[in-house]
Amino acid sequence: MELRDIFNRMQQQPPRINYPTVGWKWIVVAAVIVAVVGGLKTSVYTVPTDSAGVVQRFGRYNRTTEPGIHLKMPLGIEEAVPVPVKKVQKEEFGFRTLKAGVDTRYLGAEEIDARRSNPEDLMRLISESGERVSRSTTSELAERAKEILRGEYVMLTGDLNITDVEWIVQYLIKDARSYLFNIREPRQTIRDASQAVMRQLIGNGSVDEAITIGRIEYEVSAKEALQKLLDEYETGIHIVTVKLQSSNPPQKVRPAFNEVNKALQQKETRINEAMKTYNEAVPKSKGEAKKAIETAKGYAAERVNEALGDIAKFEKIYTEYIKAPDITRQRMYLETMSKVLPLIPEKWIIEQGGAEGGILMKLDLVGNKSSD
Repeated sequence: MELRDIFNRMQQQPPRINYPTVGWKWIVVAAVIVAVVGGLKTSVYTVPTDSAGVVQRFGRYNRTTEPGIHLKMPLGIEEAVPVPVKKVQKEEFGFRTLKAGVDTRYLGAEEIDARRSNPEDLMRLISESGERVSRSTTSELAERAKEILRGEYVMLTGDLNITDVEWIVQYLIKDARSYLFNIREPRQTIRDASQAVMRQLIGNGSVDEAITIGRIEYEVSAKEALQKLLDEYETGIHIVTVKLQSSNPPQKVRPAFNEVNKALQQKETRINEAMKTYNEAVPKSKGEAKKAIETAKGYAAERVNEALGDIAKFEKIYTEYIKAPDITRQRMYLETMSKVLPLIPEKWIIEQGGAEGGILMKLDLVGNKSSD
């Protein structure tokens, strides 16, 4: 084959391929079908049972829907955001719960020091705090995680002592619209407000109140103050509870504080025992005193009545004595001797001026016998 023949073939037109002819009506039908399918797909949405649906039209709030299947304008005109209004959520301060249930695992400063944490948990804690996680060794991650936790739980009390406070805040979203549109970062807002309230309460009290006697009061006060603060900013959040998980002195001084606390408990025990003895002894003593007083009153009344009787008897005898002094005197003497003589075991009767010294006989009046 010559070179000229090759060039002639190259200049020839390639064979024409006959494609099937598609009409404009089919293109329109296909476009309509695609639009309908896309519209149906983007116009139906489902709200979970524990949530409320907040519908936005071109980014602006439009309405709030209940759980179930609903329709909205398609193709991005309206967007629906589910908000879990019936789910109790919580924020933890000073520690994190890694696994809840029977085998609950926590991540705190003590767990990090004991090397009971893995790098994934440490990186998750750091990222949740809003920091960017970079490539670091496990020890560097542990130190950074401890700094984050320490910034949450280390607090200064009103008497210039340091205490470690760990607590939980549980809350519900009561107004989905306010929750989405009135605050930019709801979770961080709750955390910042909770720390501000708790630090103020701890800073106004003593270390003893924070660790021992004031825990319940702090929980109640923190819940009320936090709710008031969130309501002022119209966050749409309802605080369910504030619970102090632990409140202890720093690790280095904890043994000494425990000894002091033990002594205070022993003191309280002794006081309670003393109060118990007091409550038992005082009523008994009061009863005995009342009984003695009543006995004395009865004895006094008896003596007074006897004295009044003696007075009346004496006055009667005196009246008779005035009438016949000798006879009355003799009768009184005989009555007295009849009472006295039976009480004397041996009696000697002596006659004045008689022989042998005046001794007559020895009488046994009790036995009604006489002997020389």
